[in-house]
Amino acid sequence: MLRVRTTHDVIVIGAGIAGLAAATEAARCGLKTALCDDGLLGGLITNVGNIHGHPGATGTTGADLVNTMLGEALEAGVDYQPGAITSLAQQGGHWRLAEISTPAVILTTGAELRTLDVPGEAELMGRGVSQCAFCDGGLYKGQDVAVIGGGDGAFQEALHLADLCANVTMILRGLKPRARPAFVRQAADLGNMHFRWQTEVRRIIGTGGVEEVQLIDLNSGELNSLAVAAIFPFIGLVPRSGLVEAASDQNGGLVVDTNMATDQPGLYAAGAVRAGHGGQIAHAIADGKTAAQA
Repeated sequence: MLRVRTTHDVIVIGAGIAGLAAATEAARCGLKTALCDDGLLGGLITNVGNIHGHPGATGTTGADLVNTMLGEALEAGVDYQPGAITSLAQQGGHWRLAEISTPAVILTTGAELRTLDVPGEAELMGRGVSQCAFCDGGLYKGQDVAVIGGGDGAFQEALHLADLCANVTMILRGLKPRARPAFVRQAADLGNMHFRWQTEVRRIIGTGGVEEVQLIDLNSGELNSLAVAAIFPFIGLVPRSGLVEAASDQNGGLVVDTNMATDQPGLYAAGAVRAGHGGQIAHAIADGKTAAQA
């Protein structure tokens, strides 16, 4: 059998909330820990401008929380190695990532925002189609925009845009949003927030930028259009699990047991990359700590 020199006790891949929590916990448990990511420190949470409901972080930005957690990881002795991650392979009973080898890997690569996959979306991405209202909302100050989705993320983005834009129209497939009631109440109380229920986007139209969206009423089948300067889709997440071959659910989330272990020896998954993830900051932290302790 090929013998592989072990350089670390565990590699954590992905420096989002789950990854930072896992790496810090592993290091505090006395394990020599490497934290590797592709340079996008923090992942999607860095786009959150105002955290709600997490003790100690409510009212702060996602970027601030990530920086605090990175500081804790480094203080605990984590070996942080940012850089492109192109492959992860098993070799001689170990896992190898570039020059790092280890018997255990915790995959915390998170998820990416799902796209609408309609005509005009790809062509106008960055020119009126955006998946970060906190990044791009200021470009559309005083104009009309649309937000697609009915979850917490969609409502948080819409509430931020309502402070900047003339009108914000939320487009939802169902008759009831999935977001927490507090967000829904805030949105309903604003005079410049509007709702299109049981509606889907069929096409995004524009030349140099977004000019309007074509909508379909799912009840009647009627097509209509809405003039907007920008559209912000927040319709769910797709787990970033393509780095490994392991059992997954229909959405691509890695299937794990109560210890966050996958069906591959020495491979754990935590946070949004795993099937059944709760979606909250507290869930990601708990996942990461559980995997590290296992």
